[in-house]
Amino acid sequence: MAYIDTSAATEPAPMVLVHGSWHDGRCWSAVQAQLDAAGVGSVAPTLPGHGNGSDPRRVTHDDYVSCVIEQLDRMSTAAVLVGHSFGGSVISRVAELRPERCHGLVYYSAFVPRDGERVADSLPAELLDFLEHSASASPDRTVALPEALLRDAFANTADAETLKRIAAQLVPEPHAPIFEKLSLQTFAVGRIPAAYIACRDDLALPPGAFHPGQSSRLVDARVIQIEGDHESLFTASERLADALLDALNALDVARRAGMGRAPASWR
Repeated sequence: MAYIDTSAATEPAPMVLVHGSWHDGRCWSAVQAQLDAAGVGSVAPTLPGHGNGSDPRRVTHDDYVSCVIEQLDRMSTAAVLVGHSFGGSVISRVAELRPERCHGLVYYSAFVPRDGERVADSLPAELLDFLEHSASASPDRTVALPEALLRDAFANTADAETLKRIAAQLVPEPHAPIFEKLSLQTFAVGRIPAAYIACRDDLALPPGAFHPGQSSRLVDARVIQIEGDHESLFTASERLADALLDALNALDVARRAGMGRAPASWR
């Protein structure tokens, strides 16, 4: 377990952990236990339409953003926003609307959309076809993650027991937000210190799609690579928590240096 830099007198910034597709807030529980042991507080909201009573046919990306903003506004101090996978698109838009509430941004195997893009624009054609076909066959336009895709691409390092545990926590994914064009007109990727956690065993997208494909969209972000797959929050929770603590230290250094972004030498 890594430890935070205690050279500063202030308490470490808390983290808002934003899940990705097919997940809810419970997916962060093992990571939260590690963060708590290191003295870092965290919250993990469940986005609308992810098994919490909201109608998935009516859920929009704005609803996701509003959910996280409400959580952020309830906190007593600025927080680090952490986005996993699709959650990267959410934290980017939250940071645009509440920059003063964001101590920093951490993208973990996550999308970093540009203004006017859809998350779908970063997906391969075969995955897009799967999403469209599955949604059209579902009465509420949700998409379930197939067992084979979980086993072979998302949690490809997991043993059979861990796969069962992950599968039991998955929820159907609303279709529409993935295909929405996102407004990020005033979001400057270098204005808020950022870090990117890349997982070396991640097969959810083709090689290089997350890093350097998405990570290179950030300005002078600290890139932290770990051994793990796309579902490291289940399959390598301690390594992921260590990476989050490393990222928090990097963000704190940038803040103490009075910089709006991390120095290029951190790459």
